[in-house]
Amino acid sequence: MVRYEIVPDCDGVSVRIFDAPAEGWRTLFVEKDGMIARYEDECAAASGVRVYEGSDKSGVFEVELDVYLEAAATGRALGACGLPSLVRFGEADHFVYATFTLAELFVRQSTLHIIGYKNGGSIFSAGWDAVAA
Repeated sequence: MVRYEIVPDCDGVSVRIFDAPAEGWRTLFVEKDGMIARYEDECAAASGVRVYEGSDKSGVFEVELDVYLEAAATGRALGACGLPSLVRFGEADHFVYATFTLAELFVRQSTLHIIGYKNGGSIFSAGWDAVAA
């Protein structure tokens, strides 16, 4: 069972998953009408948590842990060792996006659907090429 919290506010709900390295939280988003957004209500958010929970994240966890270990070993900031990224999980009827900090090379080469952010721009993984074809 994934540990999480759903916090309502004036713009919908925030979904935080507790499974990031260093005892951290990651945020969960949903794709709605082709846009990545926050969940609108607690019921939909709980459904998103189930999608995330049922997805294979093992490879992504390993890469994220490597980024954290590099930051710890070198004393560099986490952002200097990896990119803030959104990884897509689920199926067309319910895509969820979870925040990860991943190595840039992994983001660029992965067959997963990942959007990394660097210097104000977006870097899309190789997995997005199959969508465009």
